[in-house]
Amino acid sequence: MNRLEKNSFFKQKDIVRFFSALLFMIIVCSWINPAFAAAGEKAIGEEKQGGAVITDFFSDHELADATVQFEKPLENASLVFTLNSGKKLLKSETFLLGSVEKGQKVTKVLFWGVEEDFREDRDSYKAQVFVKNGSENMDSKELSFSYRNPALLKLKLVDFSADSEKASVLMSLTNPAGFGSVQLPEPGVVDLDLKLLSGTDVIYSEKQKNIPVINTYYNASYWPFLLEKGKNYTALLKVHSHSPDITTAYRSDFIAQEKVEILDFDIDVDEYGASVTIVGRSQVPFDGIVRFVLTSENGEAQVFEETADILTAGKEDTIGIIWQGIPKGDYNVKIYVLNLEGEILDSHETVLRVFESVPEANPVEESPGTGFLAAMGIILCAGVLSGRKK
Repeated sequence: MNRLEKNSFFKQKDIVRFFSALLFMIIVCSWINPAFAAAGEKAIGEEKQGGAVITDFFSDHELADATVQFEKPLENASLVFTLNSGKKLLKSETFLLGSVEKGQKVTKVLFWGVEEDFREDRDSYKAQVFVKNGSENMDSKELSFSYRNPALLKLKLVDFSADSEKASVLMSLTNPAGFGSVQLPEPGVVDLDLKLLSGTDVIYSEKQKNIPVINTYYNASYWPFLLEKGKNYTALLKVHSHSPDITTAYRSDFIAQEKVEILDFDIDVDEYGASVTIVGRSQVPFDGIVRFVLTSENGEAQVFEETADILTAGKEDTIGIIWQGIPKGDYNVKIYVLNLEGEILDSHETVLRVFESVPEANPVEESPGTGFLAAMGIILCAGVLSGRKK
């Protein structure tokens, strides 16, 4: 073997040794990495004792919303929310749940209420939720978000509002057509999650999945139970867009109040009397009266009132009045719906011409003879029936 062949042989041996060493290192690393991964999962598993699973968690700069499913009964359960910016803790709040049953589902909503601590110059925020039983951590989740809410790219929320009767949402597609071109908009698909809150307690929830928004979409959800007059409520709507995968939240606050409406197409006023139909527009029960005020040309007013039925949302009542002691002439007629506190909830105005005076109705007086004859008739009937029984 000459010198050139020897050098070539040694180079080949070096290459083989190099690749053998590289293969050995790859094998070793493949053994080590799973070991570290398993160790990390074990450490997390040791922190989470199980028994509760956070099935849903959302947060933005205004609120956090978490749902927990309990897989076993717990005696001292609690839900802890935290909000951080970098290493700074902005807020921490604990909801004490106490005893919970297996299979029980709990949803809590927390409004951060720290607007002054949210600034555009901060890159991101971290929200966390922990499920605890005493001091034991059962489950936890976290997510990061920026100062600004994510925008729905294909969709536009035109309106979201709530009152004592319902919550309504109106959405439309954004227009992708450019100048000088016509392009059909691509349909959007969304999931809607509506909650009604009393404080931080969820008292009603409704979900709709895979809703196609082709042009515009409107939906009204009516509250299926009575609301407490004068109480503050918050309607919360989460909109999840499928493409792109974005979730945004919107809120609408309201104070529950009585509300009724006069149906303008169902009002009848003539020289003999008047009738009006009213309909409830609130889940706060309406209890009140309907007042008719007739004002003559010389300014004299006559008032007639009738008690209305107790009304809730969608329920109707028709109230009728017969005029009494109305002189001939022209009148301005005002119809008011008032609650027991005297608040005017709705009104309607019209005019009336009376061609002939309407006399005051006089009660029919019973003569003594009529009463005596009636009494005798009752006695005779009783005698006949008694004779038949014998």
